[in-house]
Amino acid sequence: MTDLLKVFDSMQFDNKDIGYNSRVLIVDALNTFMRSYAAIPTLDEDGNHIGGMAGFMKSLGFAIRSFKPTRVVLVFDGKGGSQRRRKIYKEYKANRKPPTRLNRSYDMTTDEQERENMKWQLVSLVEMVECLPVSILALDHIEADDTIAYFSELVTKNGGTSIIYSTDKDFLQMVSDSVKLYNPVKKKTFDVDIVMETYGVHPSNFVFYRSLLGDKSDNIDGIKGAGEKTVLKYIPELADPNVEVNLDLVEQKYADIKKKPKLVENILDNTSIVNRNLELMNLHDVDINIDAKMKILHKYEEGCPPIRKADLTRLMVRSKIISSIQNYDEWITFTFTPLARYHGRP
Repeated sequence: MTDLLKVFDSMQFDNKDIGYNSRVLIVDALNTFMRSYAAIPTLDEDGNHIGGMAGFMKSLGFAIRSFKPTRVVLVFDGKGGSQRRRKIYKEYKANRKPPTRLNRSYDMTTDEQERENMKWQLVSLVEMVECLPVSILALDHIEADDTIAYFSELVTKNGGTSIIYSTDKDFLQMVSDSVKLYNPVKKKTFDVDIVMETYGVHPSNFVFYRSLLGDKSDNIDGIKGAGEKTVLKYIPELADPNVEVNLDLVEQKYADIKKKPKLVENILDNTSIVNRNLELMNLHDVDINIDAKMKILHKYEEGCPPIRKADLTRLMVRSKIISSIQNYDEWITFTFTPLARYHGRP
């Protein structure tokens, strides 16, 4: 099976109609929904919270109008998506807190009501986006990060460019001349130069950099004493696109120094943590099975589904979010109609 995966990954997938996949907006959908759910206080006329749905649809519309993609792909976490990484590190995403209510004018009576409301909004949202000329991907046992990374690689292998829409810093390792990351909270598009300017780290070395710092949002501990400035002070090679920074480089660099900086000692004494974090965080050459890769490839090669405006309108009326979309008909026309020109292709 391993050899088969290597052969599969080495294949060049020819797409004769590069126009469809030439500029692909890939949305980290659950990330976008959860951010909207936490931050958008919109209520319907009955006082029910609908901010997750309304915020998501507005964010999606904004992203499409801003980046003018030839195609949009919404990627959700699959059922049991965290299992692979939990086998590596059982504390992965453990005790993750519910979304912080950043802008909420009320509170649910109980946590159960909060969960039920969130579930209702998410299910309703999926029904709505299925009426749009966008592709939807959710694979069992696969996290959205891995699906997004693999889909993006398919786009770039075939000469296209991709814009990843997410607040997740892990995607900064994917940034290149043909991949950009838009962070909707920072309202910033990260290309190679902006990553360098913001973090002082080249994207090609970003996963190693993150493996030292860890990731609190995913409950991944890093190396003791590893802060952003300290790491760059002792490993400035992280900024060099021509240098592959790894544990061997760090060890060789300080091999002849008797009194090593404390951070370097901590790194070399905890290589198992670094290697574990690299395995957890790496999004290049993602560790997913060939069946999942074939499903992603099939979706990549699929044409755009048609827009079903009547069904969408009915669902938005039923969910009572249509009033939150100003100039609804214009919003549909200028946001989604351009995507529908690829219906049935490639």
